Amino acid sequence: MLLRKTCAINILSKFVRNKSIALVGMSDMEGVFVRCVPEEERMQITVNYKHEGGPCKTVNLERIQVEEVGKTIERLKASMLKKLSKKKKRKKQESAETIDPDLKIWLTVKEKLIENEATPINQTFVEGAVLHIEDQLLPVEINVPVITALVLPTNIMVGFPIYPKIHAEFCDLQKSTFTWYQYKSVEDESQKKKKTKEVWDKVSEGFSYTPTISDLGNKLKLTCLPKLGHRSGEEFTSLSKCDVEAGPGICPFENRHLYTQNTLEDDGIRVVSYNILADIYADSDFSRNELFPYCPPYALAIDYRKQLFVKEITGYNSDLICSFIGYNSDLICLQEVDRKVFINDLLPAFESLGYSGVLQEKGGTTPEGEATFYRNSKFRQVLDCSKEIRKSVNEDDIQSDIKNIVSTNETLKQEMDTRGSVVQVLVLESVLNPGCRLCVANTHLYFHPKACCIRSLQTVAIIRHLQDVIQKQKAEGFKVSSIFCGDFNCTPKGGAYEFITKKHLGPDNYSWSNNPNFALEGASFSHELDLTNSCGILDYTNYARSFHEQLDYIFIDSTMDVLHVIPMPEHSEVEQHIALPSVVFPSDHIAQICDLKWKSLYE
Repeated sequence: MLLRKTCAINILSKFVRNKSIALVGMSDMEGVFVRCVPEEERMQITVNYKHEGGPCKTVNLERIQVEEVGKTIERLKASMLKKLSKKKKRKKQESAETIDPDLKIWLTVKEKLIENEATPINQTFVEGAVLHIEDQLLPVEINVPVITALVLPTNIMVGFPIYPKIHAEFCDLQKSTFTWYQYKSVEDESQKKKKTKEVWDKVSEGFSYTPTISDLGNKLKLTCLPKLGHRSGEEFTSLSKCDVEAGPGICPFENRHLYTQNTLEDDGIRVVSYNILADIYADSDFSRNELFPYCPPYALAIDYRKQLFVKEITGYNSDLICSFIGYNSDLICLQEVDRKVFINDLLPAFESLGYSGVLQEKGGTTPEGEATFYRNSKFRQVLDCSKEIRKSVNEDDIQSDIKNIVSTNETLKQEMDTRGSVVQVLVLESVLNPGCRLCVANTHLYFHPKACCIRSLQTVAIIRHLQDVIQKQKAEGFKVSSIFCGDFNCTPKGGAYEFITKKHLGPDNYSWSNNPNFALEGASFSHELDLTNSCGILDYTNYARSFHEQLDYIFIDSTMDVLHVIPMPEHSEVEQHIALPSVVFPSDHIAQICDLKWKSLYE
């Protein structure tokens, strides 16, 4: 089943509730904190109060939203009496505290007593309400900004930006305050005997931080004050579990940054297409022992690799202190993006830099797919026309001839129906000229070397769908351009490449006979899009120990001109550590990058 994860640009939130249902982070703040979401059946109430000047006590309730307020008050009173009547240990003796069983608790809203005890609690525990506990007045706050989890990476290196893994609710992370500290152990001069004390020195502010050489060997701390509008929640703190380590030194992609120091003009589009190697394919016994035995296991771990590819794409620092940001891209098409990496790493990193992004996961149970990010100052998304290819072939009228010819080979049909490949198609509108739209397609085709037939059929289906989307946009009066990116698992000699660039794939093409099990007779397809390979023919874009070929492409239509193609890394850099991935290359693929001019933008 397709799962689409569209990023919420201002809020990265997923409320995490444990069995105690406490509103995390509110335990030290006096008051009544209510979590009430209209779409949910139940609501959570946390009451923090002080008894006789003692420390804050907390009572947590979870009740259905339509429960009568009288029942909730009685439940709250019972819970408080239970807590207050517990024996307290003192220095030399134990004594039982006697609590008045008639503890007086009532609720007012705008200074008016709630007299009807049958009123639902979602109408009484509201903003402006006050809970009275004897002579204490506790204001009720609804949906306070709260951080429920803040986790730092398990691997932190000098020179590589880090971002926290964060879960929040009712919180605008872009408006929240993040402060980074470095741990230092110093001698405590106030003590007669030599002792050390912990000191936390502030080193930076902002959602991300790039450790410096002065952090080497030390731990880091991050605090976050969650905010939404004029409201603030309670500060949340996270400590790193590891010391800051030395990085791998200068990575080859940093040399490519020299060509992308500046952003392009309004009619320019810098495009990146990059298979970042999904964690499920990199960090396994098979990958460590068979696929990439030359790569140290620690360099295959996602906590190591993500620091490299985040720095590669976004640059040294995402707080805009530096004069350039990685590739300074306008459009970024990624393949093999793990769901967790998208949500916890890529999404917040790109959000903080002014991008929007969408993840389109593959069909079936594989938790990875294609992700496209675009610069908000240039584009706004108007449509998501993404498709699971096998479903499109079986269900869409425009694919009926593909369905019919595939049905002539039962083995081929079964194989096609098990492949969850998708094409992510976004229709973006120019911020500068809303009459111009860009249709962006991003895909990752089936990988098997004996599946040329399947890749060619997948490509035909994608081009059909892309053509259909473009025609519908033009019918509405828009000027439409198209960019088609991805890992096609196909060399320039393959059927998929030929179909895209030559607009035709005849019955004699070797794709139809590459695998006798998938053989097709009389297959012939054509299309009308004028697409060219913007980066040209290369020696390789994928470089493993036993395989190196060009598999990745950025195809553009005739409304685009190529301004520059960012040079590939030197071959000596690629084979410095035998093959890819390595300690300085986070993937077995190399990012394809080109600068385009959108000619039709001013026409």
